[in-house]
Amino acid sequence: MIRIVALALVFPWLVACAPEAPPQYSVEVVVDTVVRESYQYTSKYIGRLRARDDVAIQARVTGYLLSREFQEGALVAAGEVLYTIDPSEYEADMASAQADLAAALALQANAERNYKRAQELLPRGAISPSEVDNLMAKKLDADAQIEAARARISSAQVNLGYTVITAPIRGRIGRSAASVGDLVGPNTGTLTTLVSIDPIEALFQVGEVVFIEAVTGSSDYDRIARAEKLEVTLELSNGVIYPQVGRIDYIANRIDATTGTLEVRARIPNPNRLLVPGQYVRVILTDPTPLQGLFLPQASVQADQQGSFV
Repeated sequence: MIRIVALALVFPWLVACAPEAPPQYSVEVVVDTVVRESYQYTSKYIGRLRARDDVAIQARVTGYLLSREFQEGALVAAGEVLYTIDPSEYEADMASAQADLAAALALQANAERNYKRAQELLPRGAISPSEVDNLMAKKLDADAQIEAARARISSAQVNLGYTVITAPIRGRIGRSAASVGDLVGPNTGTLTTLVSIDPIEALFQVGEVVFIEAVTGSSDYDRIARAEKLEVTLELSNGVIYPQVGRIDYIANRIDATTGTLEVRARIPNPNRLLVPGQYVRVILTDPTPLQGLFLPQASVQADQQGSFV
């Protein structure tokens, strides 16, 4: 009985000395609304501009340069005269070939008459068959000389034409490596260069990982491969978006073993000649077909080493 009374006296004291429970606080939770909206797929790559045609102008025949007909760095039209080479040697070759043809025609006419006369005399026994055969051989030889003379005329005409060097395409001409009075020829090397301006090409590389994703059914390379649907725009080095829209016209058939990338080429209109070969740009690919996706505010998305999370 004494023990029960003692416990009854101590228990209220133990309860009074027990620590108080910490207060409960509510956690504030921010709620954002996920919205389904349409968007356009875009991807960006570093690219370099290249002329669609890059022509090295060379002399096809040997001779002294008589004139240079263009201003360095100017635009030239297809067929415009760039250089002239002294034609006197080739004019002489042409005259000689024409004289050879005239002589061959005279020989052929004489051989033809002699052969016909021999054919008339053969039935009367006035000429032997061997003599007829000999006259026929002379006629055939005269025919061959005519063909040879005509071939020499054709060759002389070609060489004479090569003394006038013209622009094969429309484009911008470069600096001339030869001066008037220089002896130029096929072994001289490049006299100048000519590059096309409109349209211009943009080359860029797609990574090997993107290609692997394409094989497994992902979208990035597939979108590039559907070249007829993608729009290509360029961001210039000053951040300005070039106004003309281009199209992809080539995708390489193999991955570069040294870089692990696949080359892609786009053709860009350049009517105002603002784009220059060798210029670096940012290539922006856009799929004009709208896609549907779920969107939420950027502030709701966080990132760590494992990726993005909400």
